[in-house]
Amino acid sequence: MATETETARGPHEIVRTREDGLPVYRLGDRPAHLLTKNELSKAGLTRAYRQPPLAYARWYYYKQEGETPLYDRNAARPKRACTPAQLAALEKGRKAAERKAFLARAWKCFDCGELTDEERYPQQIECGPCSIVRHRVSELVRSLDLAPALPPRPASHGLRDPQEWAAALLDSHQVVTLDTETSALHGWAVEVAVCDADGRTVFESLVTPGGPISQQAHSIHGIGNATLAEANAPRFSGVIDALGAAVDGRCVVVYNLSYDLGVIAREIHRHARTVVGLEDAEALAYTGAWLERARWVDLMIPYSEWYGEWNSYHHDYRWQSQPYGNHRAAADAAGAARLLRELAAGTAPRLPENERGPQADDEYDDYDAYA
Repeated sequence: MATETETARGPHEIVRTREDGLPVYRLGDRPAHLLTKNELSKAGLTRAYRQPPLAYARWYYYKQEGETPLYDRNAARPKRACTPAQLAALEKGRKAAERKAFLARAWKCFDCGELTDEERYPQQIECGPCSIVRHRVSELVRSLDLAPALPPRPASHGLRDPQEWAAALLDSHQVVTLDTETSALHGWAVEVAVCDADGRTVFESLVTPGGPISQQAHSIHGIGNATLAEANAPRFSGVIDALGAAVDGRCVVVYNLSYDLGVIAREIHRHARTVVGLEDAEALAYTGAWLERARWVDLMIPYSEWYGEWNSYHHDYRWQSQPYGNHRAAADAAGAARLLRELAAGTAPRLPENERGPQADDEYDDYDAYA
C-alpha cells in the first residue's frame, strides 16, 4: 500500500510518496522530462527495455481518479519504424474492420443493387442517389409533349370518343406498340419488345437488369437470373440502338404509358451516366432527346373510357387491366396492337350499354352543389 506521507520537493508539488519511494505529482504539475506512455509515443519514443517509472501522476476525471506511471524521456529510445510489410498488414486489418462495420449496418438499394450504409427510413427501397435520379427522370417524362398531333376528336356528352380516336391514330401515324417487363414493381427492365400495328414483332430482347429480380416479379413473368444467363442477355446499353431504330419517328402506343415510359427513361438515363459518361443536366438532356425521337401515346385511358366502368367517387372511368397478353413483353405488345385495332373497329371488350358510365347529368349537378 502507498503511504499517506505528504511533502513538497523542489518547484513541483508532490502530492504524496508511494511506499516504493516514488513521488506522485499532479498531472499538470510535474517535471518536463517525465512523460506518460502515450506522451512518449506521440513524441516518437518508447520505453527502453525494462525502463522503470520514475514517478506517478495523479488524474481526476468525472469523480474518478487514478495514478499513471511517468517515465524519463531521456532514457527512452526512439520507436522503430514499421516495415512496408507491417504497414500493409495494418492497412489490411483496418480495411477489414471497416468492411465488417459497414456490412453490419449496410442495406441493398432496390434500384442499383449496391450496398449502402446511409440512414434509411422503414419503407425506403432505394439509396439517395437513385431516388434523386428517379425523381429527375419522372419530372423529365412529365415535361415531354407526349400527345401526338391528331385530327379533332368527336365528342359525346362532352367526353372523348375512343373509337374515333383510335381510328384517327391508325390512319394518321405509323404506329408501333411497346411493352416492358421489369425486375420489380419499380425496378429495371428485364425484357423489352416492340410490335407493329398488326401485332408482328419488330424488336424483342431479354435485358440483364443490373439489380435483383424480386420474387413477386419472377412469379408474374417467369424471368429469373437463370433465364437471363441461358439467353446471355445483354445490358440495356447493348440493345438501346436496336430499340431506338424500332421506335424512331413512329407513334409508340403503350398500355399504361406512365409506367413503361418511366422504365425506358430510367434505363436511358443510366446508359447516359454509366456508358456515355454524362452527368446531371447533360444526362437528362440526352434522355429527353432520345425519348423525343418518337411520339408516345397511352392506350389505357381511351380503352378504360371505352370499357365504361364508372367510378362515382372520382367521377371518372376506372382503369382496366389489358385484356390480351401473358405478361411477356412481346405478347403484351402484340395484345396492345390487337386492342388498338379492335378499339378502332368498335369491337373491343366493353360493358353492356346499361352498365356503362357516365351517370346522369343530375349527378354532376348534385356533386357541384356540394363542391
